[in-house]
Amino acid sequence: MPAMIDAFVARRRRPILVIVLIATAALVLALLLQVGSPKVVDLFAVVVGSAAVLLVLSMLSGGRSRPTVLVVDSQRRAFRAPQSATDVYFAAAYVVLLCLPIAVLSSSSGQDLAWRLVSCLVWAYLAALRVIDAWRGTHLYLRSEGIEERTAQSSLFVPWDALRVGHPQRPSLRAHQLTLSYSHPHRVGRRGLGSGKRLRIDTVHPWFIADVMRHYAEHAEHRAAIGTPDEYRRLLGRLADGTGPPYPDDNP
Repeated sequence: MPAMIDAFVARRRRPILVIVLIATAALVLALLLQVGSPKVVDLFAVVVGSAAVLLVLSMLSGGRSRPTVLVVDSQRRAFRAPQSATDVYFAAAYVVLLCLPIAVLSSSSGQDLAWRLVSCLVWAYLAALRVIDAWRGTHLYLRSEGIEERTAQSSLFVPWDALRVGHPQRPSLRAHQLTLSYSHPHRVGRRGLGSGKRLRIDTVHPWFIADVMRHYAEHAEHRAAIGTPDEYRRLLGRLADGTGPPYPDDNP
């Protein structure tokens, strides 16, 4: 049941985010209209309680087993990581918690106003980044040209030939990031705040995605077909032949 809920949230992420944004706007308006009223305490309780539930859901979702699958995106000619329910929960929590600094700001005056306004704007910026990432649904793409990671604050593009031979190696079963090693780092494209060496792999089995990347780094003849159903079937058959037993659960 929890996995089914996560799948539904990831699939319907955009309508859910729109509902959260509308509900939060209504809460903000109610808080602004009732500042100084005893009822404002009840509204704060709703905000804090809602955010706490969303944060718990995000932690539970992030700790569940990840699938050994990639999504065939024929339109973009790519294999992409599955969509993330965790990003939706986090984004919703950040948006809901935005009610608190806005309400505090509305009751501020004088010398306190400036720093509270800054804190409100910073939180709004962080919430916007979370919403953008959740709206996109996925951030990791494997293309015929290389590996692409896109988030609201950074992007990374790694040509297959830039990877060091025999890499990336399998990380820990509980790893949520995959460390890359380069033989030609000058060919790697980076933008924003990303490190350029770590990929988020929190929606796909860590050993599976490492094996897929290493396979294409070592087999240039198959890269052109990335993003097609036939190539994905061939890839799964090749990995099954090469690894023997199924991938172990990443969250035993």
